[in-house]
Amino acid sequence: MALEFGQSVFEHAQRLQEEGRDANQIAKILCEKDQQGHNYGIGIVLDGEGRAMASSSTLLEYATKEVQESTIGDYKNSNAQLETLKEAVLSWQQVPKECWSKFKLGLVSDAGTGAVKTAVELGLMQNPALNTLGVEALGWPAYKAIAKVARVQFAEFAQDGIIDQENTLPIYQAGPMNTTGMVRSAEVIKQRAKVAADKGQFVVLDRAYSGFEFARELADKGYQSVMAQSYDLQIRPFVEQGVPFCLAISPTKAFITFALRPCGLVLLFCPDEQEQKGAVLTLNTIIRARGSSFEHPITRAFAKAMINDGARLHAEHEQALARVAEAEAVWQELVKGTAIEYLYSSDYAGLFRNPQAKDDAAVHIYEQHIYPVFASNRCRQNVTGIPADRALAERHVKAFAEQCF
Repeated sequence: MALEFGQSVFEHAQRLQEEGRDANQIAKILCEKDQQGHNYGIGIVLDGEGRAMASSSTLLEYATKEVQESTIGDYKNSNAQLETLKEAVLSWQQVPKECWSKFKLGLVSDAGTGAVKTAVELGLMQNPALNTLGVEALGWPAYKAIAKVARVQFAEFAQDGIIDQENTLPIYQAGPMNTTGMVRSAEVIKQRAKVAADKGQFVVLDRAYSGFEFARELADKGYQSVMAQSYDLQIRPFVEQGVPFCLAISPTKAFITFALRPCGLVLLFCPDEQEQKGAVLTLNTIIRARGSSFEHPITRAFAKAMINDGARLHAEHEQALARVAEAEAVWQELVKGTAIEYLYSSDYAGLFRNPQAKDDAAVHIYEQHIYPVFASNRCRQNVTGIPADRALAERHVKAFAEQCF
């Protein structure tokens, strides 16, 4: 098999890497150059035709109105509504009402990335002895950049491990792992919470994919049940153990607001009243320093939509989960009997899978006009890239199954 096209694309990818492009950029550039290209590397929710799902109509409506009401050149923010917004967010996340008083909400620019960065800064400022950011192996690549900017060391721990190293701020993903899709077991999460409580740790919980780990149960159990299950698995153990933590929530994936980039949501949980006062002061200081005290129109619009039209936003979240579930069902059927069948067991969920790849996998996969993200001998695939066309879907899955394991 000649594989001339695949080889030429591979050589182009190598040149882009030599120019300093990262793996995500390379996948995008290569795909855009190929009129027959199918983008499995992009980090958004796609429909069955490879197109981005439509942006939240709710947020677009509120954003349009907010811009129209911004004709007077004055600073604006959502401070007057912050407590009401906090209750709306906690309700969406299915946090029991009896716990609400122990949470404080902060709004930061730059969506989920901004929320994680703020949470990390808060954790480091709470304890000046911390000098390392500890993360799960094969996690979000941006953690390394956040650690570098914060001028602390960076350490990776086993995917199912417990981050209990001295002077280390733990950050756990509270949902399917970005980038692997792995879902932590209840036992692992409970043990992490117990160790954090025993050691008096402050923990960062990165919640980019609210509810995505149970998307496949949406049709049978319904949206509220899926969100409640997600809370019970990912967050409740830390609340019950009384662990102080920052929950960094991204609205981007949930409500399909990739093009709009509203605020990130930082929920600070601090069961000790005195400690909470100090932590809130630190959080407010960080928000001021980040320039988030006065908000972009899109953030103000999101706050108003969440308070006044939460049900519509939840329905849009449900649509995103339904698309992921639909795509996972296609993959689950087509990978049976292959080396990547395990990726669609109950241990994996969400937007991405990231299996190991054979040495020459890129050439073979590029030959089929398929563009995932190749990095560190792995092949990251956006599951919603799977096309609605059955024959095409079978061909794509065959290419991945033959080259990945």
